[in-house]
Amino acid sequence: MTGREFESLQLHKNNPDNQIVGIRPDKLRTVMPTYKLIRSYDADGDMSKEWFVSYHYLIPEKLREPNGKFYQRFRVSNTINSIHTKTDRKRQLNIVKSAIEELLEAGFNPFEQFDYASNANASKYNICVCIEEYLEFAKNTLKPNSYSVYEDRLNTFKTYLIDNNLDRKPIDSISKENISNFVTSYKLNRDWSNKTYNLYLQAISTMFNYFIDNKDDYLEKNLAEKIKRLEVYRKGNTPFRNQVFSKILEKMKDDEPDLYQFSRFIYYSCMRPDAELRYLQVGHIDLHRRLIQVPFGNSKKKKTQYIPIDDQFLEILEEMELDKYKESDFVFSKDGRPGATCFYEGYFRKKFIPLKKELKINNGETLYSFKHTRCIHLVEDGEKLHNIIKLTRHKTLAELMDYLKDMGVILGDEVKFKSRSI
Repeated sequence: MTGREFESLQLHKNNPDNQIVGIRPDKLRTVMPTYKLIRSYDADGDMSKEWFVSYHYLIPEKLREPNGKFYQRFRVSNTINSIHTKTDRKRQLNIVKSAIEELLEAGFNPFEQFDYASNANASKYNICVCIEEYLEFAKNTLKPNSYSVYEDRLNTFKTYLIDNNLDRKPIDSISKENISNFVTSYKLNRDWSNKTYNLYLQAISTMFNYFIDNKDDYLEKNLAEKIKRLEVYRKGNTPFRNQVFSKILEKMKDDEPDLYQFSRFIYYSCMRPDAELRYLQVGHIDLHRRLIQVPFGNSKKKKTQYIPIDDQFLEILEEMELDKYKESDFVFSKDGRPGATCFYEGYFRKKFIPLKKELKINNGETLYSFKHTRCIHLVEDGEKLHNIIKLTRHKTLAELMDYLKDMGVILGDEVKFKSRSI
């Protein structure tokens, strides 16, 4: 390299447009690094923003535009932003940065990688392609919240496959050992609970079943189903303690009237707070027939169900004067009255947290505990089991008995249906 060429290169360091003047194209490879500026970005610790590792790579001559930039910037965020604790995300950010440095030192070329992804990896049987195909199917069939869970788990599996050079395999070549090693290693490295371990296996198994049930020549058997699930210890359903129940209602009534009304709805209807009650519309409530409809799209059993309205609940509903609102209005909104937009998931749960802390309520006692408490009260008041099952919407008496057993319920004699006012 001549002195003139070296001087031109030094001037280029301060050139924001990556333009080099005075160097012949055939000399570029001898004076320019193939990659540079490997940096990690942690958004100053803001977990709501994207964290990533970036680097610049020399654009091949055949792809470079005339008088265009010599380097292209690449950002890598896979496996980083799916981690939800700051310490673990920082650790993963450093791991990704080190991995990229090693790959680039070993000769990795992102432009060649692009060619591979668009050609060799394009086989419809490729495991990564199959994951993307299933997620596209799931996106159109699952609720957004359910889809995001599957997306996160299967993309984590996909990252593992790529990191372990298994991403070129067709789906029917993914072994039981490959799947087992994935969940086992992640359980160890990420401190997964037994339940989380099982849920990742379930997500992979569901994807495999999709191809078995809907596609020819992809899979003959589901190896994920053959992997033993880990034992999960159920904490059981937790009703409110008697001394807490009246205090929390009184506190809500004074400080958070919207939360008070929402909690009473959970108590009398036994509806799930976010999955069902959040989507309750005025038109779902039939005061004449004294029934609340839970549409199949919201119900846990994926079929339309009906909940009876007793005398005490009827009084509350009549006081709300729901006939003044549109049938399409959601019963609960952030405005404190029925409205066109339902509240976001966890809205009332967040309102409940400060009250829990103030009253020193146990962690196991949540908004869902209003449903559990309702069932306890019905049993204590001698309610007939076939009436309770209409509220809980269990399929069988055995299911209801198991549910009550989790709360330590000892059944008494059956008496006339009655409900207490709260």
